[in-house]
Amino acid sequence: MIFIFSTHKEYPNSAADIAVQFANASDRSVCFTTMIQKKETDSENSIVQKLSDWSNQLSPQTKNGANHQILHSLAEFDTLITNAEASMLVIELSENEGFNKVKPLLKMCRNLRIPYIFTKPYFEKLNLNRVIVPITFLIEDREKGPFASSLGRFFNSELLFLTAKDYGHKAIQTTNAIKSLLDKFQLKYQDIQATKNSHKVELEATLRTTELNAGMVIISASREYGLDDILFGPKEFHIINEAEVPIMLLNPRSDLYVLCG
Repeated sequence: MIFIFSTHKEYPNSAADIAVQFANASDRSVCFTTMIQKKETDSENSIVQKLSDWSNQLSPQTKNGANHQILHSLAEFDTLITNAEASMLVIELSENEGFNKVKPLLKMCRNLRIPYIFTKPYFEKLNLNRVIVPITFLIEDREKGPFASSLGRFFNSELLFLTAKDYGHKAIQTTNAIKSLLDKFQLKYQDIQATKNSHKVELEATLRTTELNAGMVIISASREYGLDDILFGPKEFHIINEAEVPIMLLNPRSDLYVLCG
């Protein structure tokens, strides 16, 4: 199941478009969920009805989802996603309270083991013809490979590798490993010259989406939040704020890699 998390004040056009495209490609259903604010003026029943109406609006395009979910705090979200065995989450930012601040939403997603996509209401229809895959020296960037492969297989996406301009060879080795996976399926990809090192290459990718005519960027979330991240926001916070296309985030897998150094 693919979850859409958005305000209930307005229909999440961008998130719905993304969710429908991925749902149809993977034969999954779409489920709307939202959070009720403390000063909410609408009744819970009316909100549930609105989410149901939105689902019916999607029904000609994709499967109806399960019962729509109402949250009363972000703390409930991780349990909801885990119990529902969700395969993807799409979050649409808006000016409405609870969905206008990126940091709390990022914190909400820290423990997810599924990809989650941030989008904005003014984004154009998702175009996956080209997707940028920035690669850093971190070993968990190899997890971008299976998702890049899926985009190539199900959407015929061309994967654009932006490998960090580092002194070492770890980023290059990761790029080559992912290419080996793509070659098994004869998928399209090309190398794009990066100008930034591993600490900035994902932001560089985000700022170059218009130049490269790309419709999405795949990035890795921060391993841990340091003091600077807590005070000023982690790298993904700044990337999402700068983005003009949807950003897919993958959380580091501590169960697969020893995250050290």
